[in-house]
Amino acid sequence: MSAVLPERIAQARELQGLTKTEIASALGVSPAAVAQWESGVKSPTAENLALLAREVGFPIAAFQRAQPVGFSQPGPLSFRARSNGTTRRANVRAEQLAKLVAEAYVWLSERVALPLPNLPDVGAPGISPEEAAQACRRAWNLGDRPILKLGELLESQGIIVARASLGDEKLDAFSCLVSGRPFVFLGSDKLDRARSRFDAAHELAHLILHQHYTERHLSDADDHKELEQQANAFASAFLMPATTFGQEIFDTTLNGFLRLKERWGVSVQAMVVRSFQLGLIDEHRRTELFRQMSAKGWRKARGEPLDNLVPEVNRSVGKRSIELLTQNGVIHLWEIPNEIPFPDEVLHVAFNITPESLHDAVAPNVVLFPAKTGE
Repeated sequence: MSAVLPERIAQARELQGLTKTEIASALGVSPAAVAQWESGVKSPTAENLALLAREVGFPIAAFQRAQPVGFSQPGPLSFRARSNGTTRRANVRAEQLAKLVAEAYVWLSERVALPLPNLPDVGAPGISPEEAAQACRRAWNLGDRPILKLGELLESQGIIVARASLGDEKLDAFSCLVSGRPFVFLGSDKLDRARSRFDAAHELAHLILHQHYTERHLSDADDHKELEQQANAFASAFLMPATTFGQEIFDTTLNGFLRLKERWGVSVQAMVVRSFQLGLIDEHRRTELFRQMSAKGWRKARGEPLDNLVPEVNRSVGKRSIELLTQNGVIHLWEIPNEIPFPDEVLHVAFNITPESLHDAVAPNVVLFPAKTGE
């Protein structure tokens, strides 16, 4: 049997959000034994490895798979919440998911020419979020029109968009750079289209404005709050440019904003905030609109009406790349889990392909005979 890599044991455990004590209890070993496996002092027996693989849903081959040559660890991940213990555990899980998805794209990029990353240089440090959003639009030749195909736009600029269950209601999205490739992970738990679009633009802000920040900045409560405010301001300006959005605000009632929801692809709440930023409504009007939204239940996830009219954040690069490879006979679907022996969940998050499509695919050299029927 090939050597088991200690870092893969820790990765598999953390991907499931488990502590050493919890996994030890499930396997019937001591926490010290698990710690020794993860530090490389000892290796698990074949029996313990099989039990571990079953417990964490990690194929045995994944424990023996070395990271690609030149693969770099993710930079600091930007999270929307970083406070309590449950959220910190979800953050660790998200980091391991990001590493595995990034590895899957290293494999894919060796077979398909993916769009090159194109994060615009928005100028000197300290540029305002409003100016940065305008600079990004200019760099990508977007003009000031509404952006309806946001997922396709990000992917065309080399940003991988993935969607996953993040395991904590406080986590909506996160982003990171891995081996020079930017990734945006959107939560699949709340299924709020307008919120998901804002989350995507928010994470774009982190990728553009905050690449140089360290984990220390992201861990400090005051710094983190400031970075979140900057990312929200960028997202607001990026999705609702002052020159065009502002010209369309005539009716500042909730129904007036609601009529613009499909066109701009943002929530009424986001439009109210943006209108206040642009001086189109005053503090009293903003407070009154928020009071009305709360009374109607619009401030909850999926609480606003007409969300089904908002364009989704689609992701297609991974799935289309896999289809291209299979259609040209480069690889068969059933071969992918052997090439990338990661959990089905990871392959689904990376490439938007279902486990059924991977495991129900039939090898071309297998002949199926019909079942016998009674005479």
